[in-house]
Amino acid sequence: MSLETKLRLYDALILSTLLYGAELWPLFVTLNKKLKAAYCRWLRGIFGIIWRDKVTNEEVRNRTGKTLIEKVIRKKRMRWHGHDLRMNEARIPKQAYSAKL
Repeated sequence: MSLETKLRLYDALILSTLLYGAELWPLFVTLNKKLKAAYCRWLRGIFGIIWRDKVTNEEVRNRTGKTLIEKVIRKKRMRWHGHDLRMNEARIPKQAYSAKL
């Protein structure tokens, strides 16, 4: 299978599953570290890179052309915020997202 096909499958299957609902997650330091580790571990698996190869996560991202997981989550959050702004006030997600506790 070509590298391009593997990366497209990664985006469609693994990344979408990993970040399901990430628009509303509170992103703590521990969760951020776990997401970074999982993100790079799967990218390393695509290339067949093991820990003994001593390849940095930045190098792995450069080889694949992928961005940081934080930027992916930020993009998802901004997209959700746009949906929220355009949503009718009577809709439950709009009420829940903008609720004052």
